[in-house]
Amino acid sequence: MKDFSKKTLSQLSKKGISIVGQQAIPGFEGDKYFSGVAYNLAYNDTGFMRTHDQVIVLAASSWNPETDLK
Repeated sequence: MKDFSKKTLSQLSKKGISIVGQQAIPGFEGDKYFSGVAYNLAYNDTGFMRTHDQVIVLAASSWNPETDLK
């Protein structure tokens, strides 16, 4: 995934999280002319979506998918 550094991808991998794709999402804050981008993430059999900034924070934080996705 070229949108993230090797360090970020490595941090996600250590948590067992992989990026499986990206998707256009509705505009933020009511802007009907802008589409944002969200990344489809996978952990075990659980899929979830996060924005670019959220993925960066998720990778660098002590967030634990084992407890926080339940």
